[in-house]
Amino acid sequence: MLTVTQIEKCPNRCSENTVKNGFTRHKNQRVLCSDCGKSLVLNRKKKSYPDSSALVRSFIERLSLCGVSRIFAISYYRVYHELNLTCLLLPNFKTQVADCKNNKYVLEFDELCGFCGKKENKQWLWAALCKQTRQIVAYVIGDRSELTFKRLLRKIPLAYLRCKSYSDFWKSYKILCSKGNHRQVGKGSGKTNHIERYWATLRARITRYVRKSLSFSRKLKYHHLVTKLFMVNYNQECINTF
Repeated sequence: MLTVTQIEKCPNRCSENTVKNGFTRHKNQRVLCSDCGKSLVLNRKKKSYPDSSALVRSFIERLSLCGVSRIFAISYYRVYHELNLTCLLLPNFKTQVADCKNNKYVLEFDELCGFCGKKENKQWLWAALCKQTRQIVAYVIGDRSELTFKRLLRKIPLAYLRCKSYSDFWKSYKILCSKGNHRQVGKGSGKTNHIERYWATLRARITRYVRKSLSFSRKLKYHHLVTKLFMVNYNQECINTF
């Protein structure tokens, strides 16, 4: 049985004087124009990319960007492009926080250490968690100074600031003692168990925050993006279950 290979016309509008010129690495026939030397591929197959929702889930399920690139067989730069596009389309973080319905809500404050590029470049993640809704009310990334904690306070809605709150004995939390309904307690008291459990969930799903890990962020920009992606998705899951 004879097989007929369709020889396409040269894009430079030359004659159809083309010859076979081997195959590509994807097993597609390559032909060469004898007149102008232009090479083209017959029946080129367009590469199909995975669904963006699958990539989003992989970003927050303990996979590094290199790991996502290997699993989905796409380029490293394509992964970066999808991550940037996903974070641009994320909703505003404040819109994902449930309204404070009464003053019986309780806030828990704590900070988590991470790093970017090298372990000397520490990046502290400060967060305020609502005990009743299990949502992260606000968060910031910076150093462990009092100025970073003040940035966190400015992001918390006023209704939540009027609620009772707890934290550990770090010196920056002394600012909250002036409002009258804040207490600094030890870890054995159980008053900050919920946010401590949240850090365990974060470390289990984001390898960038594991203490001994090679999946750290090389750039601070992507350290912020992946953290925001996880925070928004976690708050959305809490809304669906609350």
